[in-house]
Amino acid sequence: MTDSDHPQVLIGGPGEDGVLIRVFGRLHPGADDYWDGNWLMSPVEISAGGFRADLDAGLRAEELRAFREGLARIDAEMSGEATLTSMEEWLFLTVAVVSRSRLAITGLAKDQPGGGNELRFGVAGLDQSYLPAIIEALEGIESAYPVLGSP
Repeated sequence: MTDSDHPQVLIGGPGEDGVLIRVFGRLHPGADDYWDGNWLMSPVEISAGGFRADLDAGLRAEELRAFREGLARIDAEMSGEATLTSMEEWLFLTVAVVSRSRLAITGLAKDQPGGGNELRFGVAGLDQSYLPAIIEALEGIESAYPVLGSP
């Protein structure tokens, strides 16, 4: 399976600043419970101006689902913000509506869970027209790796 065969979501434009999250599978493939079964092998690539970051992050299925739900809400209402906050503090990402159609994306990435080096970044130039593709990509990830169990 090639990288392009794995579900992914790009928050940004192709070849522009943005955040790319790929999901290569479940971290604990045999687990079917909420706590172990929802960890995903999900490396994150960030491009922001002259900075590039590649993180071997582990995000959780319910974190990505909550982010998708938040994005769908701001797409429908064209107000507010949606956040992706990882349990181990790899990534904090906020997508906020700043005008009728313009979005502000800000983030904080860490190279180690809970500590290490930090990169604060922003992604400029996005508007409402980007949201449907981002939401659809997150739905694809959720379809491939649904949330297992409940807390």
